[in-house]
Amino acid sequence: MGVEVNELATSMQQWQSLSSQAESGQLEIPEGVAFKCDEVCAAYIRHLAEMVAKTKNLVDVKAFGTLDSARQLGEKFERIAYSGDRSLRVVLTQHIEVIELMRSVFKRYFDEAEYADQRTLTSIAEIGERLGR
Repeated sequence: MGVEVNELATSMQQWQSLSSQAESGQLEIPEGVAFKCDEVCAAYIRHLAEMVAKTKNLVDVKAFGTLDSARQLGEKFERIAYSGDRSLRVVLTQHIEVIELMRSVFKRYFDEAEYADQRTLTSIAEIGERLGR
């Protein structure tokens, strides 16, 4: 599991770097591309969130039986699926965090486009007022 944790941390760092680059204007993504990427990210987050919700019911510890060894095995699988600090639930949640970070990079382009649209509308309105005088 150590390799996956390092890969996740590396991925987070890369997207944080891209976010900083986008904020400073060093990275440009065409608006249409950003919109499509955001849509895919949103769909994937929904899918992962559904999977996270299902992890709670993935293992029924009582179904393993009443023997101590069976109970321990059931508890082990429950920790792997849901309650452990490296459980499937935790890993899925971390992946959602990375995708949310990706979306924040794409969202900058929507915010910038909306700001530019507002400035354009204001300029047109001001020109229209001056022409109407």
